[in-house]
Amino acid sequence: MRLLKIVLVLVILMMWEKIKRLEERLYELRKEIEEVEKELEGYPSGHLEVKTINGNVYYYLRYWEDGKLRSKYVGKFANEIKEKLSKGEQLRRRLTQLKEEEKKLSIIINKIEKIITDY
Repeated sequence: MRLLKIVLVLVILMMWEKIKRLEERLYELRKEIEEVEKELEGYPSGHLEVKTINGNVYYYLRYWEDGKLRSKYVGKFANEIKEKLSKGEQLRRRLTQLKEEEKKLSIIINKIEKIITDY
């Protein structure tokens, strides 16, 4: 009987540590999501469109604003905007991954809390 109590206490302690790690990871995720969202504010959204007029190449940034598709001329050379669009897309993909992980962790933690409070 005494051994059973010791094993039970050890299992509870291990579960407690695991829950703590999950909560810490959730906190880190939310912090990182906030940082990525803040960083994304400095990057354009949309895509680059190339138009050739009379043999000359022109670049336009195409994006949605107020429900309408807009175009903004960015010049004949668009290397800088290409890099910004690429970096912005990477950040958006990272943000999606972080939010998916946050959602999964939140569900797990909520289920654990429900089990504990219902017991």
